Amino acid sequence: MMTTILAFAILLATTLLVLGNLRMVAHDTFEALSSAVLRLRHSGSPGAKLAFAALWVLIFALSYLL
Repeated sequence: MMTTILAFAILLATTLLVLGNLRMVAHDTFEALSSAVLRLRHSGSPGAKLAFAALWVLIFALSYLL
C-alpha cells in the first residue's frame, strides 16, 4: 500500500514538473527532432534508420497499450 502511494506521489510530482515547464519541453523536443531529421538527411541510409526507429516506437506503443 505504501509503495502504491509513493508511486502515485512520484507520478503526480513528475506530471506537475512537466506541465509547469511545458514550453521548455516542447522547445527541447522540437530541437531534438529537427537535429535528428537533419542528421538523417545527411546520412547514407535513411530508410534503415527510419525502419529501426519505427520498430522501437511500435515496441513501446504495444507495451503501453497491451
